Amino acid sequence: MGLTRLVLALGVLLSHTGMRVVGLNPGVIAVVGFYLISGYVMTGLVQRHFRAPARVPAFYLDRVLRLYPQYLFYAGVTLLWFVASGRHTSFLTHAPGLVDLVRNLALVPLNFYMFNGADSFTLIPPAWSLGAEVQFYLLVPFMVLWPPLAVVLGVASLAVHAAALLGILHTDWYGYRLLPGVLWIFGAGMLMFRLQRAHPGRARRVALLAPLAALAIFTLLHLRGLDAQPYHREVLLGWGLGIPLLYGISQRRSGWFDTLAGDLSYGVFLNHFLLIWLLFPELEFGGPRMTVLVVASLLAAWLSQRAFERPVLAWRRRFRVSSAAKPAGLPACSPD
Repeated sequence: MGLTRLVLALGVLLSHTGMRVVGLNPGVIAVVGFYLISGYVMTGLVQRHFRAPARVPAFYLDRVLRLYPQYLFYAGVTLLWFVASGRHTSFLTHAPGLVDLVRNLALVPLNFYMFNGADSFTLIPPAWSLGAEVQFYLLVPFMVLWPPLAVVLGVASLAVHAAALLGILHTDWYGYRLLPGVLWIFGAGMLMFRLQRAHPGRARRVALLAPLAALAIFTLLHLRGLDAQPYHREVLLGWGLGIPLLYGISQRRSGWFDTLAGDLSYGVFLNHFLLIWLLFPELEFGGPRMTVLVVASLLAAWLSQRAFERPVLAWRRRFRVSSAAKPAGLPACSPD
């Protein structure tokens, strides 16, 4: 799924240059796609390497080693740039205090910026979604090991999401950003993994029905005048098209280019705001500037992945192989 992840990361990058596609924010659609892929890949990861409850702490360590090497590098460089330049941005509005630094280090508080004001000093602005990911990581081993728990949490999340769609809850917060309203999207990725292994025919039907379900919900929202609420359309497109896309790409084998693209995706996600602040602080973009930004982001991602993530990835793989027997019938998972 490496190429797909890179395309999604580039969608996030382009959205932060102000690009819109027929009025839609491609970054929102991309984040929903990341939620689906995360649910799918984490299910395979837990089943393959961390099946026993006693292995849950090892899973958490694996996630820390996945998220933090490149994150700490880009956050650290951004902090140094901010201190040295003294340049304020809409996400770096003041000199950081200890609480600001702890929030950026812990990741989870960034997802609650609407309550704690963390967005007034966020070194990597898209990291609010990493906060949601970390919260999902805390839950996913138990959701995989005890499927009834996954069902209960998924239904509860759907109820919260429905309330956001109807305007009962804040549409942006609970329909897109906060885990109670989007856990079901991670869960949809988990469900696709399970169905593809145990009931491939059902997986195919879910993939075919997802766009129809999204269209039906959009129609109902349109009739009630709610379809234009923040990110309703993007979120519907994200999972309505993302579920069949996930089904399709999971059927194909990855090659060297797919692996390379996957290696670049996380760095692109992390580094593009820093590059925007460094290269184009006036936030004006045209075709040539977009090209420069994308090329610079890809090059920086290639360098940081090899310098900071690749050594840890090799250690993680050795740790996984030595600590858990491979269950039969499960395919190899993404290095995520």
